[in-house]
Amino acid sequence: MKKWLIGLPLLLGVSLSLFFVLKPKNKTFDLEEKYYGENKIIEIEGQELEKLINEKESFAVFVYQPMCITSSDFESVLNEFLEENKVTIYKIAFSSLKERKVGEEIKYYPSFILFQKGKRIDFLEANKEEDLRFYESKEGFKSWFTKYINLKEIKKKNPVSDEALKEETTTPNKNVQLESVTREENKVNIYFFWGDGCPHCEEEFKFFESIKEDYGKLYNLYPFEVWYNKENKENLDVFASQMNDTINGVPYTIIGNKTFKGFKESYKEEWIKAIETESKKDFDVYFDKIKK
Repeated sequence: MKKWLIGLPLLLGVSLSLFFVLKPKNKTFDLEEKYYGENKIIEIEGQELEKLINEKESFAVFVYQPMCITSSDFESVLNEFLEENKVTIYKIAFSSLKERKVGEEIKYYPSFILFQKGKRIDFLEANKEEDLRFYESKEGFKSWFTKYINLKEIKKKNPVSDEALKEETTTPNKNVQLESVTREENKVNIYFFWGDGCPHCEEEFKFFESIKEDYGKLYNLYPFEVWYNKENKENLDVFASQMNDTINGVPYTIIGNKTFKGFKESYKEEWIKAIETESKKDFDVYFDKIKK
């Protein structure tokens, strides 16, 4: 009995040691100090990303596709989150990852990758249903982000006046020349700005093809790819400006005097109505506003 009692402290000591050794470690970690205090999104290229990885930094990267509505919507969520928590992140175009090692795992956009000391810890997958809630709101994204990253409380600075935040905006001053575009009586021109690889754009193409037999005599469809064609992207800015629209992505469609941002199933009926009504009118944004 005495031997058992003598050995009890030793057993307790071993048990406590094992507890502290085997106790799960906190998964959260800090970003580099320079990424706290300001809400900024810094655009980088693939080479710069590899440098950050090789230098074993702890940082976060937003993967997007330029002129993609889904990427733009997610970036709005990120801006809200960053504004509230004063964190700086990087931003890289999906196309810049294709020839990089990171791109072997990131198959869809938009995405968001977390790195700890140069090692990828986790990333969001746009094709995973369980990840969708992290894309939809500031609160949803924060719940995922803070599973890994420690947020630091930053003292609030004096608010900046509205006047100081205003940026000078100018109408794009580009001479648009569309040699292939014509104007026909009792027909409306449809200007369709799209991105190569955009699934919503593909759906819109299929829709216009499906109504061609019934309504083709009422419209001419002019598609302009903007993700990989710089001139078409510049033309998009001019067209949107003349229609008093702010565009964050494609698809963007102009039918006569009506415009449509993005793609919705409800648009299909609206597009048909617009074709029917606008083909009877005499307005064309290219001939009546841009060329003049």
